[in-house]
Amino acid sequence: MDSPRIKDDDEAVRAALSSLKNATGIPVTMYATLLADNRLHITHWIGLRTPALQNLIIDPGAGVGGRVVATRRAVGVTDYTRATTITHENDSAIQDEGLHSIVAVPVIVQREIRGVFYVGVHSPVRLGDKVIEEVTMTARSLEQDLAVNSVMRRMDGSKGMAARGNVMNGAEWEQIRSTHSKLRMLANRVDDEDLRKELETLCDQMVSPVRVKQSTKLSARELDVLSCVALGHTNVEAAEEMGIGAETVKSYLRSVMRKLGAHTRYEAVNAARRIGALP
Repeated sequence: MDSPRIKDDDEAVRAALSSLKNATGIPVTMYATLLADNRLHITHWIGLRTPALQNLIIDPGAGVGGRVVATRRAVGVTDYTRATTITHENDSAIQDEGLHSIVAVPVIVQREIRGVFYVGVHSPVRLGDKVIEEVTMTARSLEQDLAVNSVMRRMDGSKGMAARGNVMNGAEWEQIRSTHSKLRMLANRVDDEDLRKELETLCDQMVSPVRVKQSTKLSARELDVLSCVALGHTNVEAAEEMGIGAETVKSYLRSVMRKLGAHTRYEAVNAARRIGALP
């Protein structure tokens, strides 16, 4: 019964890898599944030149991936074999493939790590913050797709029926996210308080199927600012959209980042999505 769902997960991973490569131009993207014994298994890849890393099993705590699982945070190294922040059990495989710089981020669904998303280059160049943000955003999109598949699996098991046609792909989720952000912006321009509340309720309903219980409460204005950021708006553009000053937007962003423990505006969007405040 579950085999079609597993295929859905595989398709979501492959789509995420392809999307990230196209968006960043980085030659190598990989995904490693976290096994029951806390080892990682590289199951999907694009751009590898050799079979050295294909289907590689990574011991707990080993290398970049092991550190990601241990810390539940993104990890990047510019020169893998000389990096002092990781262990080096897999150096031979890395050298055989010829990778130098690697960035990896966790993929977390319902607070459990499901796998690790990697990008890498075959030259000693530093992958900057922008790349880390792109990898993180792609991982968060993948988390949404995997979360939906998990919900549909539970529905199949409890109701004895499949709803395969209702599982949304990555493009459909992106459309929902864009619609959610634009709907929040529309609500912000409505003067009628009752109508504005109705629109905000609709926004909440768009994320309720896959949201987790929020331990952090964000105000409506903070969510409006995050919705603007999710659409790629600058602070000035968000201020114009919301009819407030740019400094006020900055103030809301600082408040959001403090509440969510985020260091950048993009991390704040990712954190808000993780708690179900944004789709």
